Amino acid sequence: MELSERKKQILKAIIGDYIRTAEPVGSKALTEGHALPFSSATIRNEMSELEEMGFLEKPHTSAGRIPSPQGYRLYVDELMEQPAETPDDAAPLQSILQTKVRELDHLIREAGKLISSLTNYASVAITPAMTQASIRQFEIIAIDKMNFVIVVVTDSGSVKNKMVRTMTDVTKDEAELLTYVLNQTLTGLPLSHITAERFDIVRRAAGLTALLAPVAEYVAELIEELGDQKVFLDGTNKLLRFPEYKDLHKAQALLDYMEDDSRHLLPTTRKIEGIQFFIGPENGENPLSDTSAIYAKYDIGKIGQGAIGIVGPTRMDYAKLSAQLSRFAKGLNQLIAETFLDEKDGNP
Repeated sequence: MELSERKKQILKAIIGDYIRTAEPVGSKALTEGHALPFSSATIRNEMSELEEMGFLEKPHTSAGRIPSPQGYRLYVDELMEQPAETPDDAAPLQSILQTKVRELDHLIREAGKLISSLTNYASVAITPAMTQASIRQFEIIAIDKMNFVIVVVTDSGSVKNKMVRTMTDVTKDEAELLTYVLNQTLTGLPLSHITAERFDIVRRAAGLTALLAPVAEYVAELIEELGDQKVFLDGTNKLLRFPEYKDLHKAQALLDYMEDDSRHLLPTTRKIEGIQFFIGPENGENPLSDTSAIYAKYDIGKIGQGAIGIVGPTRMDYAKLSAQLSRFAKGLNQLIAETFLDEKDGNP
């Protein structure tokens, strides 16, 4: 059912007051605190209808109402206004733009810490699934004739390494030949294209060296690792400052759920477009059903898309926080473009 403009004005005023005070909102507060062109009786009637329609809820111990998840959803979709930017809005982001980190995972983790500090909410920073990433360089370092360090550099700036031991001695010439063949055969390809058939080419070109099996095993492990999205969580203790989490049992259940496996925080919609809101039950039937999350995407060219977001009570200033997160994501995209993308990749 389409809401009348009058109901929308009243709902918007209630949400604004509740975000600010964390107290249920009554008709008297609306009459005295807002220049609404409606009588007290009209406001009371409209609030009752909004409650019946599911946009408001009435706590048992109060005569006032609070927004429901459905009410917040309507608010973020139709009613909220973006706050005007101030000259100082971008200033805190300069710190991340000055941080030239060559490894993507480190950069995304630090970005999560920074947005938590800027917003005073818990933050979630999600790396992309790197199946379209490619290996830039292989290097095999001999410790002795049976122990080697395999070093792999990806085009996202990640440097991975592992020490392996062979079953028999491997000569210096064998190690150098395998390194050359790996760099000629497997670099520049999306990880998803490094198949058993491709490794068969490596085997034929490098010969039956005892080093080939541990290298193949490590590259397979690396493909699996990079194909999984990493989720970095920061600032969960900041949630305890909100009155919604004064109930220690409720707060502990939420924090345990978030910290037990941060993959719980992956958005239910894996692909984020612009700014996306997940309100209350939209987060699933779990302790997150009483929270809201706001996510913004960032891009790494052809490699893929990740997301950065904040988590807090459903009573959050969606307009202010989404605008702040949007600006932050733009700064992060700029940093990624400057740090990781070649000119041929283009800016995201």
